[in-house]
Amino acid sequence: MGEASLESKLVAEALGVFALTFIGAGTIIVGNLNQGEAPLLTVAIAHGLVLAIAVSATMNISGGHINPAITLAFLMTRRIDGATAGMYIVAQLVGGIVAGGILFFIFGADHYGGTPAPGVIEGITLSASKVVAIEIVLTFLLMFAIMGTAVDSRAPAIGGWGIGLMVTVDILMGGPLTGAAMNPARHLGTALFEGLLADAWMYWVGPIIGAGICALLYERFLMAEE
Repeated sequence: MGEASLESKLVAEALGVFALTFIGAGTIIVGNLNQGEAPLLTVAIAHGLVLAIAVSATMNISGGHINPAITLAFLMTRRIDGATAGMYIVAQLVGGIVAGGILFFIFGADHYGGTPAPGVIEGITLSASKVVAIEIVLTFLLMFAIMGTAVDSRAPAIGGWGIGLMVTVDILMGGPLTGAAMNPARHLGTALFEGLLADAWMYWVGPIIGAGICALLYERFLMAEE
């Protein structure tokens, strides 16, 4: 079978981010309704599992980016051209916004939520620079999992599960601090309807820097020679 068409790739990317946003944010909303606050472990597992499935389902179609920061990191390492990267990012944002819109329709403004946001931690002031720094580190680790389990020619045949597991542990650590977005499309998908766009820049800058640094370092020092 030949390579998937550009249209197929864009649809795959949109569906992947849709799944991540709908299930991830939806789990937070439902958890808040039923228990007052969604348990961190539940939120982490939901995001990790749905991303593992989405990446595995789209890996052989679009490469399973499911994240504008990852697409830009692949652009930096010349694994995708600029025009295609731009279209990927648009498709990803559309997928996240459609998912956020459906959740808003279902739950309404009174019960809506699920947007990653700076946390309130006793004794710790999370300035914008700290939020960005945390998102850099979390996304760096996510990109490390992507490069090591999906991009490197020596990668084990585990689909997107290594990537999903990294998202799970990232959220377990960073969820209470920044919401552990690691993904501008995941953030924008619900922030647009929740009125939290003022913080959006942090969830673009941090993930893009983190993914880019990791991709460049992996290419330079760890990638198998072709």
